[in-house]
Amino acid sequence: MSDLPTFFNDDITSYFIFLTAAVFLIAGIVKGSIGMGLPIVSITLLSLYTSPRLAMMLIIIPTLFTNFLQYYRSADKVDMILSNKYLLVSLFVCTFIFSYFSFSLEQKTLSFLLSLMIFTFIIYRATGFSLSLGRGFDKILQVVSGAIIGTAAGFTHVWAPTIAVLLLIRKSNKDQFVGLTGLYIFVGSLGLFSTHYFFDLLDIKTFIFSALMVIPSMFGFLIGEKIRSFIPEKLFEKFLLFFLLISSIKLLNDSAFISYFINTFGKS
Repeated sequence: MSDLPTFFNDDITSYFIFLTAAVFLIAGIVKGSIGMGLPIVSITLLSLYTSPRLAMMLIIIPTLFTNFLQYYRSADKVDMILSNKYLLVSLFVCTFIFSYFSFSLEQKTLSFLLSLMIFTFIIYRATGFSLSLGRGFDKILQVVSGAIIGTAAGFTHVWAPTIAVLLLIRKSNKDQFVGLTGLYIFVGSLGLFSTHYFFDLLDIKTFIFSALMVIPSMFGFLIGEKIRSFIPEKLFEKFLLFFLLISSIKLLNDSAFISYFINTFGKS
């Protein structure tokens, strides 16, 4: 199930461990700085030198811990749960179900889905698109919203695009955005972990390695919180979006979509 034995049997073991720890440190800093981004940044970076499947598995434990910390440090914690209870249930169930089916997808398909999710996030952040539906979320809308987030995250383990758009629609302020993002991703991560645990999809070696990556992730998260007030968010975000754009193009190329597009339409 895991790609890790390949690395542990090679001479690049120390290099792989150091590089992966650096990835989670960087992703943690982004997470602490803007309130989201650990999954999308870590998967994007990890996919530069390992398979999307392994990248998706390694982020589970760090994502779980950092988002619990983010939610725990927010205000109105109980009210957040009570006012979003239908969304949270739907989110957990859909993430649990669709993360299991993601294992039936080929690596090229995963690369394409990941690049699509990253492109969606880039477009959302770059354009500032807003769709106003008001603040009143009824039960059906909560269930549908949770299902959309959970389905997308179940297949790709990436949360930022769907959650960011949802919270923009709900017109959440900065504090609500940070707190709700932590809560949503924490609950969804529980769904991911439950799927991998109950269906024996996460072997012990990958689990231990993912758990160790909590350390650089949490350290980076705390750094990101400290520097949040010193670095202009807009400037930081421009660099982040540029990096994500380049990385998403690489994933799209890995998926063979670009070559298929050229071969199909280049001959016409």
